[in-house]
Amino acid sequence: MPFVNEYVSDEDAQKYDLDNLWNKYYFTGLKMPEALTYFEVHQHSWCVNKEQGYWLFYCGYVMSEESRTGYPEPSNKEVFILHVNDQNIEFILTRNSLGATDLYPIHYCWNIVSMAPSCLPNMSKEKLLTILKEALKVYKNSGIRDLEGNAESLVEFNF
Repeated sequence: MPFVNEYVSDEDAQKYDLDNLWNKYYFTGLKMPEALTYFEVHQHSWCVNKEQGYWLFYCGYVMSEESRTGYPEPSNKEVFILHVNDQNIEFILTRNSLGATDLYPIHYCWNIVSMAPSCLPNMSKEKLLTILKEALKVYKNSGIRDLEGNAESLVEFNF
């Protein structure tokens, strides 16, 4: 079974402690679980491969202390958690626009800033990056929360 974008069941959200995972990285606005009330569907979302037990969870932008206002502001770095073999791997990624095409008005390339840990005892870095690419190809722009935008997105990788 390949990756699919879907809403997370309440049971899985509790099992994997997604509220606290989100709150650890998401520094702007409301914290979970209150923040869920601002989404059209009041559940977490993820890109999941249930057969393998893998999932990708978006946590938001890394905050930058170096801003014109003097207050922390979102940077261009985004945090994703890839869950593989019962372990969370933190990826910090950036995306560069590659320019629109006739078929895909949203066209960009993902770049890796950091990955921690960089491998697992029974899985190489290369295998983890392959799993990440598979998930991001399905997640595209915003997972299940923006199916229309995803249909217009072409995603490439610089790793």
